[in-house]
Amino acid sequence: MKLLIIDKPAKLELKQSTLRVDLQKIPLHLIDTIILIGKHNLDSKLLINLSTKSITVMLLYKNFTQASIIYPLKNKNAELKVQQYKAITNQQTSLKIAKYIIKNKISSHLQHLKSHNINIDYDFKILNEAKDLQEILGIEGSFAKKYFEQYFNLLPKNLHSGKRTKQPPKDPVNALLSLYYTMFYNIITIRVVGFGFEPTLGFLHQPFRSHNALSSDIIEIIRADINEFVYTLFKNKIVSSQDFTKKNGVFLKYDSRKKLWKEFQAFQNHISPKIDSIIADIRSMLWAIL
Repeated sequence: MKLLIIDKPAKLELKQSTLRVDLQKIPLHLIDTIILIGKHNLDSKLLINLSTKSITVMLLYKNFTQASIIYPLKNKNAELKVQQYKAITNQQTSLKIAKYIIKNKISSHLQHLKSHNINIDYDFKILNEAKDLQEILGIEGSFAKKYFEQYFNLLPKNLHSGKRTKQPPKDPVNALLSLYYTMFYNIITIRVVGFGFEPTLGFLHQPFRSHNALSSDIIEIIRADINEFVYTLFKNKIVSSQDFTKKNGVFLKYDSRKKLWKEFQAFQNHISPKIDSIIADIRSMLWAIL
C-alpha cells in the first residue's frame, strides 16, 4: 500500500492528478490510501473526487480507538462474497480456515521467540484434532498467555507490567502494541475490501455490530511481526518511556508519534506483501474447498 499519513490539521486540495497538502504537492500515483489523524475540516467534494480516483481515506481519532474508512466508489467480486457467505455457514469449511489462521499464528509466534533464543515446545496435534471453534479459541488463548509471558521478558521491566493490557493500555509497551494493532486492523480492512471480501464476516472471530471480523482474523498471523517491530523501537531507543503520557491510560505523545511515522511506513511496506499473501491464501481456500 502507498500510504500518505497526515497527523496534523492541514488544508487539502485536489487539482487534476495532484493532491496539495498545505504547500506540499503530491502526485496521486504515489498514493492509494490517505490516513488522516485527529480533527480535519474536509470538503465532501474532495472526498468524492478522491474516491473516484480509487483512493481510500481513513479517519482516525480519539487515541486511535475510533476509525472511519471512505472507500472508492466501486464494488467488485460479488462472486467472492457469495463464496465467503457459503463458507461462513459451512462448519467444516469455517473450521478449516480458522485452523489455518491459528496454525500460522502459533508458528509465526514460535519463530519470533526462537529468533530471541527462546524455545517453546508445541504439539500441533491438539489444534489439528479440535472439533469446534470454541476449542480452537481456547487453544489460541492458552498459547497467547504463554507467548506474552516470554515476550515481555525481552524488554526492561520499567516499560511494562508483564502482561497484555488494553482499552486502555497501562504501560508504554502495551500502548505501542495497541496503537499498531489498531493501525493494521484498519489497513487490513482496506486490503480485504480491495480484494472483494466482506470484512465483517470472519472465520475465527464472530460477526458483531461493526466489527470487521475478517480483519481481526488476518491480523492474528502478523501480530508477531508487529510485536518484533515494537520491541525493536524500544531496543534501538527510537522510543522510550519519556515519549508517553498518562491520562486515562498510557498513550504516545503527539510529538513522539510524529517521529515514528517514518519507521511505521517502512515496516508497513515490509509487511504488506505478507498481508496480501494471507488474503490470497484465504481466497484460494474459499474457491478450493467449496
